[in-house]
Amino acid sequence: MDKVTLAPVEPDPARAEELLESQRQLRQLRDTVAALRAQLEQAEAVRREHVQAAVAAAQDDIRQLQQAVATLRDELQALAAAKTDAVQAAHAAGQDEAKQLHGAIQAQREEMDRLLFAHAAEKEKLQHAAQDEIRQLRGTIAELRIQLEARHGR
Repeated sequence: MDKVTLAPVEPDPARAEELLESQRQLRQLRDTVAALRAQLEQAEAVRREHVQAAVAAAQDDIRQLQQAVATLRDELQALAAAKTDAVQAAHAAGQDEAKQLHGAIQAQREEMDRLLFAHAAEKEKLQHAAQDEIRQLRGTIAELRIQLEARHGR
């Protein structure tokens, strides 16, 4: 058997240069992807912070309104109790005076109902405003994401 000897292959300098350039480009692309990923994560963190702040503010507003409604309800109940006592005392004094006090109580109850309705409407308005703000923030996030992806060729 004859042995075949292979001559050492000399590297082609142009081919080696192309390989180095491709490796540089690949490294740059990886660095760009890493930077974009970091930016996207940061944008997501900022978005989460904004949403959490909006939710916290809405919850705080709701809690304050609930406390105000409870306080007003207690005050109105105390008023109603005081008026009931006044009606009983007036009834003992005379029927005519009792009728006048009943009219005043009815007016107070209507005012109480009006105030409760107004507070409920205000609470609902604040809840809707919070929901609208959340929707707007989500829309803004979506738009920013689209812009970011458009800028970076996704």
